[in-house]
Amino acid sequence: MKSKNTKSEIGITQAETIKNNNLMKFVGFSLVIFMITFVLYLPSFNNEFVNWDDQVYVEEQPLVLQKQYAQLWKSPVSLNYHPMTMMSLAVQTPTDAKKVKAAPFIKLNVALHIVNSVLVFGFILLITGYQWWVAFFTALVFAIHPMHVESVVWISERKDVLYTMFLLLSCITYWHYLNDKLTKWLLLAGLFFVCSVLSKAMAVIIPLIWIILDYWKDRSLTEQKMWLEKIPFLAISIFFGMMAISVQSGSDFGGILTLTGEKVNALAAPDTFTLLERFQFASYGFVQYLYKFFYPMEIGAFYPYPEGNKLNGFESVLYPLSSLVMIGIGIYLYKKSKTFSFGIGFYLITVALVLQFLSVGTAILADRYTYVPYIGVGFAIFYFVQEVFQKKSKNGLYFFVGLSSLFSIFLALKTSTQVKVWKNSETLWSQVLEYYPKEDLALANRGNHRGKTGNIEGAIADFEKAIADGCLRADVYEGLGNSYGTMSNQKPDQKEALLAKAIAMYQKALELEPQKGNIHFNLGISQLQTNPAQSVNAFKEALRMMPYKEMEILPVLGLSLLNAGKYQDAIQTITQAIEKGVETEFVYYYRGLAYYGMGDTPNAVADFNKALSINPNNQEIIAKKGALGL
Repeated sequence: MKSKNTKSEIGITQAETIKNNNLMKFVGFSLVIFMITFVLYLPSFNNEFVNWDDQVYVEEQPLVLQKQYAQLWKSPVSLNYHPMTMMSLAVQTPTDAKKVKAAPFIKLNVALHIVNSVLVFGFILLITGYQWWVAFFTALVFAIHPMHVESVVWISERKDVLYTMFLLLSCITYWHYLNDKLTKWLLLAGLFFVCSVLSKAMAVIIPLIWIILDYWKDRSLTEQKMWLEKIPFLAISIFFGMMAISVQSGSDFGGILTLTGEKVNALAAPDTFTLLERFQFASYGFVQYLYKFFYPMEIGAFYPYPEGNKLNGFESVLYPLSSLVMIGIGIYLYKKSKTFSFGIGFYLITVALVLQFLSVGTAILADRYTYVPYIGVGFAIFYFVQEVFQKKSKNGLYFFVGLSSLFSIFLALKTSTQVKVWKNSETLWSQVLEYYPKEDLALANRGNHRGKTGNIEGAIADFEKAIADGCLRADVYEGLGNSYGTMSNQKPDQKEALLAKAIAMYQKALELEPQKGNIHFNLGISQLQTNPAQSVNAFKEALRMMPYKEMEILPVLGLSLLNAGKYQDAIQTITQAIEKGVETEFVYYYRGLAYYGMGDTPNAVADFNKALSINPNNQEIIAKKGALGL
């Protein structure tokens, strides 16, 4: 009996030792991943907001700035329903909107990315039975791949790092379910799945990832229970998938959601591309993302469709054929080589929805779309390469580690430069223009940034270049109008001519996009200085299209009514602005002038005094009050 107990105790001790050693190795490898990733992304802490959705998500998003948490649960933002993402941004936003800075948001994105990298490491360890180097390099490449910079340092892509964290947690807990068959693990995996899909609709593919894990675990795909247990989760996927399509088309999903911005349809019309063209675009993305895994050099924030919106010549055949061959190999090796089939299956499932078969937006590719798919690609490659080296040489593991390290260094060098590209809108769009010098979107966004930062001549150069190339983008004409309007203040001797140019540009923009409220608003600002009566109509149109910006529009609408001599309407409009919470010296000053125009001296004096109580040093109001003898 004593001997048996001793053997039992030795077995327990050995198991504990192995467990402790594994824990120490996990912590050690994780610290290496953390340190390398942190150092590479440290410069991003000085990056700024970029004019590529950041204003929609944070800078000018009233639901975030005002911390309207309840409304965030009901409202799509930027044609996406992702309330958990928006909540995370709102929680970080300071109460004083003037103190909103980019750094805190980027820091949290980086932190979430590091957590995701460690989760990838743990996930691959679990499914490979603790093949440390395969797991390490899969996680390291995920952490430092330059194609992932967009998902990490772009504040608007908080949804990527957040949904991926929950996706990985869901996969890890599902793997525990496959090992233990305990329902609690399946329910926990389902909970993480719901959290993921509430962070980004892309997470609807999680139940399909579970099926790939079933395959890797040698679970029979004909097992009835395997499919039955997933029915509730597949139903959730279908529900949120239908919601995503509805939101992308500019709808409110049958009234379930509340639309707060302008109604926009991001989906291309069904007849925009033929079925063959859609398949060609999808196969192009399928192959290009794989190519950029190995050679991510010419990357950037925007990849336009090919000229003429068609793949021509050899490319029109090469990409579809290559895609079909790779998928065919995966099917052929279904039972012979699970590594390739699992890797290509994971990649296909996680990238399929963004391959532009159902065309969304104006870009054919996007770096951020590789964030999760590269987990499958990296795993399959490192798993396969390690097997090959170890079979051919006793020192095969050293060759594998050395080669993988060289590849990682190559990626890290590119990532270090790509992080700096996202420094601001100037650097971001300048990189895009290096590869696509005539791209209207990049010219428009760089021009707008230049205009806002005082480089008016540079802005005009960008806008005029776009127009010279035949651009028909409303935001280009709007930006040029803004530039002329700003220049009119800098050159008083040319003010009238420059304002006339600005108005002409806004009118051209409205010919292209008549339902764009912001263009009506900017048109009104220019007309306010030349023809107040016309500016009234422009501001009313802006208010009709953008009721969510009423606190910004009502004061200038009141001023335009005042300047047009419509005193009673001006009083009503400005009073409405004050009731909405606009408390500046100017609204009281404008209303005071309107009262004076109506002959109501007591109310005029009261409003002038109220304005001066807000800002006693406003010389314009003091002078006007004196000139009127009040």
